[in-house]
Amino acid sequence: MRTAILGTIVLLLAPAPDAAQTGAKSPKPSKSPADYSAAMEDLAQSASPAVVQILAQRLAPMGKGESQRAGFVSEQEATGSGVIVDPAGHIVTNAHVVQNARRIDVKILHIDENAQAPHGHLMPAKLIGLDRQVDIAVVKIEGQNLPALSFLNSDHLRQGQLVLALGSPLGLQNSLTHGVVSATFRQLKPESPMVYIQTDAPINPGNSGGPLLDVEGRIAGINTMIFSESGGNEGIGFAIPANLAKHVYQKLRKDGRVRRGAIGVIPETITSRLGAALGLDRDWGVILSDVAPHGAAEAAGLEPGDVVLSIDGKPIRESRDLALAVFQRVPGEEL
Repeated sequence: MRTAILGTIVLLLAPAPDAAQTGAKSPKPSKSPADYSAAMEDLAQSASPAVVQILAQRLAPMGKGESQRAGFVSEQEATGSGVIVDPAGHIVTNAHVVQNARRIDVKILHIDENAQAPHGHLMPAKLIGLDRQVDIAVVKIEGQNLPALSFLNSDHLRQGQLVLALGSPLGLQNSLTHGVVSATFRQLKPESPMVYIQTDAPINPGNSGGPLLDVEGRIAGINTMIFSESGGNEGIGFAIPANLAKHVYQKLRKDGRVRRGAIGVIPETITSRLGAALGLDRDWGVILSDVAPHGAAEAAGLEPGDVVLSIDGKPIRESRDLALAVFQRVPGEEL
């Protein structure tokens, strides 16, 4: 239940030709390291109050061997992270952080008149709903005018973009790490419509459910897992894209669950070999290899062999693009 993010880029530049020789204008001096440091400090100060630690108590098997087979259980506490997304106290986290929890508490950063620095303040939370397939859950604490962060449009993320992770790795509340977007749409399983933001920002156990932020403090994704042979951060972390996380959050907040529709097609990515064999004028995109009878696609007039150009104005370049677009819709919506 924990994750992280990190990275440093060093650019080695050759001296530019003398401006007097080339007639070019002298470049403006870049911002100093002090300016960069101050910007990170400001971002941490403004974003940290909206990032919480989540404590989930659940029953788990106790012991090994005969003790475990006998059914002995004990109450255990797991920790993760979350982010407040509206001033009324709705919090987005990972489903695996809170699923099967008998009790959920949230520790927020609290400042009162006598405190010199933020300190943890524990509050009970209620589970609103969770979606195991995407690994998003929504919990609620009672409050008004709470600090909250907003989602950005994750379709606009770019490889190399600077990002930061806030959370409670290994139970260490209010920890910040930084890195870059390593990949914007990383598919981990060919058969799954799920895609992730890959980042080298250090994420460790306990970061799960915390936000991946851009430099303006907006939620770019929800940190969810890492690839690791050691169990700790190795520079390969994954976050659920903000657009998908926001969509699931809105559905869970409204209905307490997420229902997903299907249109009844089998899409296939067009390759150069497939395009040539079918006499197509393209070597990319998506073709429908089959359309299910009596499904939504057939009712709309789609047929096997049709090439899908776009969905709601967004170009479809691979079969996963189509699968993800349908995955995010509910029965009754139109595409």
